[in-house]
Amino acid sequence: MKIDYKQMALDFINKAFTLYPEWESLGNLPEPTFPKKLEKVDLTKKEMANLPFDAITKSVLCGTIVGNTSFSIQKGYANARFMARHSTRQFTWFTWKYLVILKEFTKKEGVIFSPPDGFQKSSLLKPEEKLLGKLQITSSVNQKLTQLHAIICQNNRKKIERFWLNHMNNYFLMTIWLDNGSLFGGRQGSISLNSIPTEEQEVFREYLWKVWDIETRLQNTGNRMSNGQISYRIDILNQESLLKLLRIVAPVIPVKEMLYKVCFIPKNNPSLLQRWKTELKELVKPEFADIIEKDYSNLENLHKIQEISDNWQEEVSEDSV
Repeated sequence: MKIDYKQMALDFINKAFTLYPEWESLGNLPEPTFPKKLEKVDLTKKEMANLPFDAITKSVLCGTIVGNTSFSIQKGYANARFMARHSTRQFTWFTWKYLVILKEFTKKEGVIFSPPDGFQKSSLLKPEEKLLGKLQITSSVNQKLTQLHAIICQNNRKKIERFWLNHMNNYFLMTIWLDNGSLFGGRQGSISLNSIPTEEQEVFREYLWKVWDIETRLQNTGNRMSNGQISYRIDILNQESLLKLLRIVAPVIPVKEMLYKVCFIPKNNPSLLQRWKTELKELVKPEFADIIEKDYSNLENLHKIQEISDNWQEEVSEDSV
């Protein structure tokens, strides 16, 4: 029996629209916020400012391109297109990005399911999951995308440069954080941009600091990528900068399934944890406030298990000395 990967993908997409019926008419998106440090800088005559995209679409599109989305003009075509893959575990986030915000360039029928590969192959299904794999999408070729390509790409390759970063808003940071950010143990924040050369990651770091007041450092992971190059990640330097970033992105997170990305758990500081939980409920969309409590309950249980395991390992090591 032939497997219908397109129908499998469509099932995920239709489920997302069932969970969020307001997406059919786009719904009310929170207004974007721009960095205060650039308020007095006149960018209105720049090419990036005059692209035919609204502010949210432009920032979400650029944010996803900075991550693991391919963006190029393919041989034999006059215009640009983007291609992307996401785990099915992020199917609502995938759907919001590519079939709600970027729907001008995509269609549901263009999404394909692919079986799990790499690390995902050995992943166990969660209780609520029936299937695990990747959702894959290719946009249409489009002149508007070509206009953007001319600005943010060189030699048909995306390139992070400060002149176009200055046009981004909080939807840009939110997209990068949900795509490439993580909280180690719920505490330490980092952004993984492995496909981006280190000199461009430094440009992004400088932008975070000078425009958004977020301090970071470039960290050698000690691992090598498939191309043989050393992998680096951007670590958020301190708790103040981490919370600053989370305050920027939390108000515009569009799906409850990605709220875990802002559930910061300070180490040995229950007072700060309670204050942050309370603040976070006010930051996110009103309908997500109850989800925050549930997500934290799950995370705290996982942390207790991890701490018990860590303490046990320490005791075993001490006993063996």
